Amino acid sequence: MTTWWRFSLQRYPPAKYVFYVFLLVAAVLTTLAPLRAGSGPGPVEVACGWAGAFTLLYFFRVVDEIKDLPYDREFSPARPLVTGDVTTADIRTYGTGSAVAALAFSAVAGLGPLIVAAGAMSYSLLLFLAERKSARFADSMWGNIVVTIQLKTILVLYVVAVGGGGEVLPTGLLVVSFLFGYLHWEIARKTMRREFERRGEKLYSTAAGWRGGASVALVLLVVACGLQAVVALVWDDAGLETLLLALPLPITAWGLAKLARSREKRYAPGNPALLAYVVFLAACTLRTLP
Repeated sequence: MTTWWRFSLQRYPPAKYVFYVFLLVAAVLTTLAPLRAGSGPGPVEVACGWAGAFTLLYFFRVVDEIKDLPYDREFSPARPLVTGDVTTADIRTYGTGSAVAALAFSAVAGLGPLIVAAGAMSYSLLLFLAERKSARFADSMWGNIVVTIQLKTILVLYVVAVGGGGEVLPTGLLVVSFLFGYLHWEIARKTMRREFERRGEKLYSTAAGWRGGASVALVLLVVACGLQAVVALVWDDAGLETLLLALPLPITAWGLAKLARSREKRYAPGNPALLAYVVFLAACTLRTLP
């Protein structure tokens, strides 16, 4: 138990992920509510949906720990699996436990969430096998992200399933919006100037340059905010509260501007992009409150 707790504190800090999953579930369910015909999920379904999403993310983290072990030995030597603080047997136990918990919570949330949860974990294991079998897949950052980011799509669809779904077109736009909001952070945190890259390091800027990575990250956030605004204005009859959706943009822009000036030290704009993503989720939730 002590080893599991140390591992979780380092690789899946509970307070951080409780906050994140709460925001994500709140943002998806509140933006989905105006698109739904009939009543939404009850408090028990919502609580179990939140717990299911939380344990699904834990399962993804456990699989990533094993999948990334060869890379972490060189570039993240303090990771618990590298240092020997936990073993691969421990990790498998944590993965099994989180899988059982995710399925149990999802079953209470509904048949839809249960099916999506099972599919999400199966897809995560499929990605693990793909990286082990194909060096080209593992080493291609831009090709890899197109496939691996679908785990995030499935996670958002999981919350949509908890909420009971909604009109197809606006719901689809919301799913893409949340996906792009997350993806902008994922790319920003692995983008830096060429002179500070370490040989063999997996960065999006390696292939596209720091300007390319920064541009993609900013465009993704703009599109994410724009799609939310379209759904709000067209399907939700929103007003001035839609302006809240512009709040994340200057935060990421500030981080990217700092990247452009960082000529003397290793810097990636991950923290500003993460803050922008959190503000994005909060803005989506607050916009829909009465």
